[in-house]
Amino acid sequence: MDITPLFVRLAGPARRALRTLDLNELEDLAKYSRKMISDLHGIGPAALKVMESEMASHDITFLDADEGKKETGIPPIDRYIQGFPRRTQALLKEMRRIIRSVAPDAAEKISYQMPTFHLHGNLVHFAGYERHIGFYPTSSGISAFESELGPYKHAKGSVQFPIEEPLPADLIMRITRFRLEENMRNASTAKWKKKSGT
Repeated sequence: MDITPLFVRLAGPARRALRTLDLNELEDLAKYSRKMISDLHGIGPAALKVMESEMASHDITFLDADEGKKETGIPPIDRYIQGFPRRTQALLKEMRRIIRSVAPDAAEKISYQMPTFHLHGNLVHFAGYERHIGFYPTSSGISAFESELGPYKHAKGSVQFPIEEPLPADLIMRITRFRLEENMRNASTAKWKKKSGT
């Protein structure tokens, strides 16, 4: 069943999110759980409702629609990465390893529908897209390294690393280290203020 009618019913962000999965037919969605799809950046509750409605009209369900098939014990970032094509998966896994090498004590979670490292607040987020890997080290992380970000499309709090190029591991590590030190300083300052009553 052609997936085009579903794409017509979805807003731009949801269409872009689904395109990262290289879907050709509506039945392809049955390979994914509802959670894996909802974790994609750009898929919100309204988009999920549209997708489930279209799928139901053709007797198609997500992988975990049957309770017996529901995923258990899979870390949320692993589930997120599983929803992408192999090349993108490889880059997302590499991004995760790079960040983890700098912040081994940081917790992993999904925040703003993106993989997130958290220690004394959010450190950095990252995300997969059709043509790039997004890296979100907050505005301070971008401004501190703006002179080195010239080759990449970037905005106030984000930078895009093209899918077809290797990730700049050293730059990502230094930005992550900067954010880690920033969060540690902020936490220390907040603790001191609380202790001194100021």
